[in-house]
Amino acid sequence: MPTKGLKRAAAFLDGWLQYRYKRLDIPGFVVAIASEGEIVFKKAYGFADLERNVKMTTNHIFRVASHSKTFSATAVMQLAEQKKLNIDEPICNYLEWLKVHRDPRMSRVTTRQLLSHSAGVIRDGLDCNYWQMIDGFPDEGIFIEEMKKADLVLDSNLKMKYSNFGYTLIGCLIETISGVSYHEYVDKNIISKLGLKATGPEFEEKIMASLVTGYTRKEDGRRLPCDKRSNTRAMAAATGFYSTASDLIKYFNAQMVGSGKLLSDESKKEMQRTQWRVMDIPDFEEYGLGLEISYSNDRRLFGHGGGFPGQITKTFCDPDNGLIVVVLTNCIDGDARTIARGILTVIDHFERSDQCCDSATLGLLRPFQGIFRGLWGDLGIVENGPHLAAVNPDVWSPFGADQSVQILERIDDSTLKVARAGGFDNPGELVHYEFDEHDNVKALRYGGSHLWPDEEYRQYLSKTFDKHSLVSS
Repeated sequence: MPTKGLKRAAAFLDGWLQYRYKRLDIPGFVVAIASEGEIVFKKAYGFADLERNVKMTTNHIFRVASHSKTFSATAVMQLAEQKKLNIDEPICNYLEWLKVHRDPRMSRVTTRQLLSHSAGVIRDGLDCNYWQMIDGFPDEGIFIEEMKKADLVLDSNLKMKYSNFGYTLIGCLIETISGVSYHEYVDKNIISKLGLKATGPEFEEKIMASLVTGYTRKEDGRRLPCDKRSNTRAMAAATGFYSTASDLIKYFNAQMVGSGKLLSDESKKEMQRTQWRVMDIPDFEEYGLGLEISYSNDRRLFGHGGGFPGQITKTFCDPDNGLIVVVLTNCIDGDARTIARGILTVIDHFERSDQCCDSATLGLLRPFQGIFRGLWGDLGIVENGPHLAAVNPDVWSPFGADQSVQILERIDDSTLKVARAGGFDNPGELVHYEFDEHDNVKALRYGGSHLWPDEEYRQYLSKTFDKHSLVSS
């Protein structure tokens, strides 16, 4: 059951994400949040196709790229549970063609090392211009030839080193052990079992109408659309999957220990257990078996990200609280990870607020809340325990330790006091509100200067600056 804090966070998020979208220079994105399997927030912003002016919806399909690795790791663990393979044996015991590899170290590479990106395998092969959309992704024959030419970049079992080629080997392993194609295996044993209606391991014509158009970074003021029909061929196990936000919620909820779906709890715990610390990056991140592991405040998270030409996606799961956050974007510089982390910090803020404030007090504070705009900047005024906080809504971590958060106390039905703020702000001053007959905020005077809701702010801009333009002309 979603907490009251999470429900209030969801109510805040829609207005905030609309506000943020208007200031982001990206085509569009979708956000979904679930608690204990129940979707509590699902919204779309912007456009799925700029050229055709198609608005983004929550039913749009995205190429979720490296999310594929979670499906592939799940398939391997299913086969291991059936005693059809041992993940700690060398993979060449199952793939005969690897036994004659030019690099003798390859004969010692295990399935576990491939799943945890610690095998030392080259990331994308000696020629990976398929990521630039110059050449197509390799088919199985080309992949095997490329793999045979590529020595290990590092000795195995030394450090985490990400490898799409390593997971392409995992796809070959699944086919060899199961006796069916990778596509057939994951469809029967994962996708169909969960009833995922808009998920698959590779592009199909049937999804064309629902698939978002992905875009490049801006060049000369415009974004260029990427080919929607890109086929990943032999690399589907590493990067081929497509899905929707709702399907990813259902899939990752099945990955929770205790769900009784897809795998035993012991296999799930092994997948979610840290195998390696990811070195030489600014954030503290780890990797399990097919799952990224990271931290946000007191949360230990698992999930995965995905990067496909024109689409960047991210899923975070908090198994201790049954929380899942999915963010899908349709441009190559869509920072889904930062958006998802920002959403987590908002949820954390409202959860903390819920723990130290009674419902009666929250009811008194509710009329003052919202995002208010002025020429010199905007303020988000939101609950903060028994008081309110004024934050910068134009960042992805408005409640972060690096942000200037002002604490506001309620004086009466239309007045607040700045109880705590930086010396360059307005500590000790009053904030006066104007409400309309429906108790909606018309304006407020903060530090002596007016701030307005978005529509009223736009009216102010039009009236004031159109007037100045006429005078100057």
